[in-house]
Amino acid sequence: GETRVKGLLKGEDVLSTIQVFRNLGVRIEEEDDQLVIEGQGFEGLTAPHQTLDMGNSGTSMRLIAGLLAGQSFEVTMSGDDSLSKRPMDRIVLPLRQMGADITGEGSRHLPPLKLKGSRELNPITYALPVASAQVKSAILLAAL
Repeated sequence: GETRVKGLLKGEDVLSTIQVFRNLGVRIEEEDDQLVIEGQGFEGLTAPHQTLDMGNSGTSMRLIAGLLAGQSFEVTMSGDDSLSKRPMDRIVLPLRQMGADITGEGSRHLPPLKLKGSRELNPITYALPVASAQVKSAILLAAL
């Protein structure tokens, strides 16, 4: 369905995330002072034709990786120079345990991340070595 968002702060992270969802087939338009999003449903996302650029948003990369772990297509997720130095192993490890095929550069899985999701992810019990809302959120989104 249609969702309207008013008062959206149009920072770089938000703008990058909007473009990522557009690249995944979500219709997002600006009308006056509102953002209008035509939801596609979980199974309505489509394989992008290009690398998903997260800009400098580690939060977007981690959460969207969780969401896309449950999709049946392949994606590459990248970011700017700063994001490319931030390890993603904290999400790669649990998503792999669930059955997603996800890799980054080196042992810490630096971006870009290559992900091939699966509609049939496995349930896991996962104890986080370090508390992280982003890791918990990525696992929750993958579990949908």
